[in-house]
Amino acid sequence: MAEPRPLAVSPAPHVVGLVSSLRLTWTVAGCLLPAAAWGVFLFRVPALEVLGVAAGSALLAELLTSIFTRRVTLGDGSAFVTGLLIGLLMPPGAPLYVPAAASAFAILVVKQTFGGLGRNWMNPTAAGVVFALISWTGGMSQWLPVPGSAEGSAAVAPLEALRAAYAAGARPAGPLAVLSTQGYAWSGLDGRVLGWVNDHLLSWTGMVLPRGTFDLLIGNTAGRIGELSVPLLLLGAAWLLGRSVIRWQVPVAFLSVFCAASIVFGGLPLGRGWFAGGLYFQLFSGSIVLGAFFLATDTVTSPLTDPGRLIYGASLGVLLFFLRYFGALGDGVPLAIVLGNCLVPLIDRLTVLRGRARHREAA
Repeated sequence: MAEPRPLAVSPAPHVVGLVSSLRLTWTVAGCLLPAAAWGVFLFRVPALEVLGVAAGSALLAELLTSIFTRRVTLGDGSAFVTGLLIGLLMPPGAPLYVPAAASAFAILVVKQTFGGLGRNWMNPTAAGVVFALISWTGGMSQWLPVPGSAEGSAAVAPLEALRAAYAAGARPAGPLAVLSTQGYAWSGLDGRVLGWVNDHLLSWTGMVLPRGTFDLLIGNTAGRIGELSVPLLLLGAAWLLGRSVIRWQVPVAFLSVFCAASIVFGGLPLGRGWFAGGLYFQLFSGSIVLGAFFLATDTVTSPLTDPGRLIYGASLGVLLFFLRYFGALGDGVPLAIVLGNCLVPLIDRLTVLRGRARHREAA
């Protein structure tokens, strides 16, 4: 009797069905393009330059490694998606060497030194952005005002402006109210839309939406190129979920835990007491939506089992809460994902072994 042939198992991502991993990668890129287009529409040439340099540097780094390894991998789309995501997580005014270095670090150090796609234990995009944040903190804070915005508009992202306002001793009030009292200029469109909504739709309830609500919703503010339009990001995420390109467990657990922590504890660091966190502001002024659906769901660097994905997502929510409210690197999403990647082997060990033990008991 012939001996059985050894089974060779390739590294993740593992795709079940007739759709190739190459097609899935380019699908993710396509779902990111509307948010990228909105960022370019808002910031024009500077945003286009940052995105082009980030994606081009990632492709160049991939090509260089292909020359040495004699294995051309440009066509799988992973390098392009990594570069595109890095560009989307950059401020539009960042010096061009910053996205170039971040993309090169992501491909050469994080991805290729571990063997290429499927073998890296850390998310290359998140690692590249964290590398840029640590190396060029000033360059990662080069915000640009939206062209055509009100004269005197602050060239700083709302989340960073809020942190500076509280650090300067602003009174403990809602985030949007604090920014307005500190002179943060919102667009005229925001004033007209909110004026109509408050007068015609909410007047009978006694509720009043504060200035800035509409600008945050549509992304008509300073900020990172890809984080501005949450509706467009959610549209792309819905397509990925509907096509089973990504799984729901990580983003749902991530967002649920972060939202719960922000609602219950978010007001305490600001002196506002319990259940006083600015949840709407936190969700619409940072890159949490981009990170939850397009970074944290990376098949290679997320857990293998559904329970593990829920634990991983919940861990990211806790990490982001502490990093955003108490950390020094602003938004906190890329760093939370990098730290969460360090927990994945332990999560896999606990959930996979427990699943095997349960299977043996059932047998």
